[in-house]
Amino acid sequence: MKKSIMRATLPTPPGQTLVKQLDLLKKCGFDGIQLGVQGAGELTLRTPDADVTALAKACRDAGVEPHALYGGITFFREDEADRKRGLEDAHHVLEIAALIGARDILIHPGQLTSAIPYDACWKYALDGLRALKEKAESTHLRLGLENVWNKFLMSPLEWQRLLAEVDSTAVGIWFDVGNVVVFGYPEQWLRILGRKPIVGIHIKDFKRGAGEHFGTVDGFVPLFHGSVNWPAVMRQLVEIGFDAYLVTEVSLGAQPLPDSLRELSRQLDVLVGYANK
Repeated sequence: MKKSIMRATLPTPPGQTLVKQLDLLKKCGFDGIQLGVQGAGELTLRTPDADVTALAKACRDAGVEPHALYGGITFFREDEADRKRGLEDAHHVLEIAALIGARDILIHPGQLTSAIPYDACWKYALDGLRALKEKAESTHLRLGLENVWNKFLMSPLEWQRLLAEVDSTAVGIWFDVGNVVVFGYPEQWLRILGRKPIVGIHIKDFKRGAGEHFGTVDGFVPLFHGSVNWPAVMRQLVEIGFDAYLVTEVSLGAQPLPDSLRELSRQLDVLVGYANK
């Protein structure tokens, strides 16, 4: 398994850019990075193609593989015209991924609300994934819908049904370990889902509330300070045959960045050690 980090967790103080942080990432032991298509920064929907390819080259020159993307795609939009614009943006994200040479894309589908009910979210998710799957298949990309706190797809059995209806090897789940903990056990999800639908993994921890009741976002804690049974999770990843990037989505805290990255890399070494036992 390889070590990677989500771009959103890296601080960007004034005068600092991602490109300036790449050598440090490599020195701290990170093999890859999940880049983000955001509203501002080094990668947006409006970034010129030449700048996109230059960013990818800078990553690879530093020895940090830009293997995945997140951002720029949402499906749960109440207005039909807005959904159409969203799909146009989504197609552009796939084009950006192809320019970068990334293989995997995380999709946060949006938020279920009183105005966008569960059955509508199901339809919008299916419509969006079906609209993108042909392009993903033809460009050898994989799309991973993330399990997030959006009141949607609350069990691995629902995920299996949705993915069966999409019916594409290019579409699966971006599995976030910490997001499951508030209402389930990630090692059980991994066993039920198996390797095939797993597009990517987010590594983070979560501490359940008293009596194992639902928690809040304050429950997201540093690795090994929460309720995730990491030995069981890592054993299950091995059993299903997962051997790709472990992408951290962890707050780096208040320490100087080099110290924080070295500690996070060390924690990933511990996780890989569990997998090797």
